[in-house]
Amino acid sequence: MVTYNIIIESAAQVLLQRDYISTTTNRISERAGVSVGSIYQYFNNKNEIYDAVLDYYLSKIVDAIFCMEIGEEFTLREIIEVLIEKIYGEWPQGPELLRKLRQAPGTHFHEKIDELKNRIVSYFSVLIKDRYKIIDIKDLDVGLEICMNSIEGIFLNASTDIPPARLAREISLICTRYLFPNN
Repeated sequence: MVTYNIIIESAAQVLLQRDYISTTTNRISERAGVSVGSIYQYFNNKNEIYDAVLDYYLSKIVDAIFCMEIGEEFTLREIIEVLIEKIYGEWPQGPELLRKLRQAPGTHFHEKIDELKNRIVSYFSVLIKDRYKIIDIKDLDVGLEICMNSIEGIFLNASTDIPPARLAREISLICTRYLFPNN
């Protein structure tokens, strides 16, 4: 399992330094310090490596969201802000990596991102319904889906010059002002 993780981390590092086409299994194996044959013990092709890199990154997001203790004193804006800051702060090169993974044909990028967004929408839907008795949006799930798509767009296109705390604050303001315009 150690070799598997090293290959994934090395693939992410190489991909961040290069583009999809010039990220080869030879470059990944060189970075990982393993033979190309070792890579093919775990993966059939480069796209499987990219899917594994995406799974690894998305698991960090899931851990940040679903393992965080959210006290009753947290407002929705604070929850969103803390989660975005935590995700972006722990892996600031994440948006760049996602941009590059999105370019890889033959991967399951869009399906995996959509699955994650659906999980987050379901989670926040329950969280909001439990915390707020009066909701101004007629269809909360659609509202949250719109927020998730907005967050995805901002996150994937965010400049690396924006500090994580600032990006998190701005995204949380956009979402909460949309979901609760009268608050």
